[in-house]
Amino acid sequence: MEVLRHVRPLRRVALALATLTLLAAPADAQRRGREVVPPPPTQQWPVKTRAHVDLWLHGFALLQEDTTLVPLFARGYAERMTVLKNTRGLYTEFDKARDELSRTGAARNLLLDAQFLPLYFGTWEEMQQAFEYFFKAEGNPRSASNRDVQGIIAFLGQYFRRPEDRAWAQRFMTALADEYEQFHKEWWLAEFRARAEALAATDSLWQDKWRPGIQRFLNYTGQPSGDLVLSFVLGGEGRALPAGKNANQYAVAFPGSADSAEVLLFTFAHEAAGVIAKVAVDDNLTPAQQRAGLGAQYGSAGLVRGGALIVEQVSAGTGQRYARWYLAQTGRDVPLGSALATLAEVFPMPEEMLSSMQRQIALSFTGI
Repeated sequence: MEVLRHVRPLRRVALALATLTLLAAPADAQRRGREVVPPPPTQQWPVKTRAHVDLWLHGFALLQEDTTLVPLFARGYAERMTVLKNTRGLYTEFDKARDELSRTGAARNLLLDAQFLPLYFGTWEEMQQAFEYFFKAEGNPRSASNRDVQGIIAFLGQYFRRPEDRAWAQRFMTALADEYEQFHKEWWLAEFRARAEALAATDSLWQDKWRPGIQRFLNYTGQPSGDLVLSFVLGGEGRALPAGKNANQYAVAFPGSADSAEVLLFTFAHEAAGVIAKVAVDDNLTPAQQRAGLGAQYGSAGLVRGGALIVEQVSAGTGQRYARWYLAQTGRDVPLGSALATLAEVFPMPEEMLSSMQRQIALSFTGI
């Protein structure tokens, strides 16, 4: 399974998006936007929700056959959404285009990297505005007069390079907009309200207990802060944009109840482990082994195994519960004995890679 890890010039894109939003605003709003406003107090890794992130991932979840060991989306998500829409008698433009979008998207390899796009945008409206510029320019940055708009067009062009890719993206955006208006907007708000207690409990535990416990590791690995976005669409596999000290964007599973708040810690640790897993894998594979695909294979296992090592450091005994949860994500029966031992069997790694991760974690937490 490919490691879902994305590295792009996030800060530069964010600045261009801010200008793009300003360009679309009325003149008085533009004047206000240029006023110097003191930045608000910062919080390390604040817990957030983003409806447009869920909307975008919702679309991709409906288009992909999810066969990976740790599913790319919450187990059974697409099936649940299809049944729910059927019970409401809904048939959107997205449903009409679904087979074609899925077939063409898979054939043109458009269904993986583009999943990260919403993490670069603040709202669904921002995304729509950016794509409007992109489609109008037919993917050519030089057709725009504004340099920041040129940057946005060039950025989207990295994902949709050819005319056929842009045609797919335009169909996807049109279909997704109808899906949003007919179904997703109302459903997301209802789901958000239903999980209000879970959100409050999760946020409190994260900021008061878990985030301080993992902060030394985050500082050591160059990811001291960022945005932690909870998603209804995701399960064991998050979506990570490592982008330096304060611009990281990690989307992880939204706990279903206050009792399952630990899911946030589990899935965040899984994503945060990407830094040490990459070092461990790259340092212990030859170029030929990398070309053979072992880097992706062990990288994915490294996220799961590294996450277990991290949560155990944060809270002793948590590693077993983490292992049980990730084994459940694979659809396997959770053993009565040591879940960590079974996790090692399901996600095998060479001993030298495990030792590398253990050394990095020891240095980050204790300096040893």
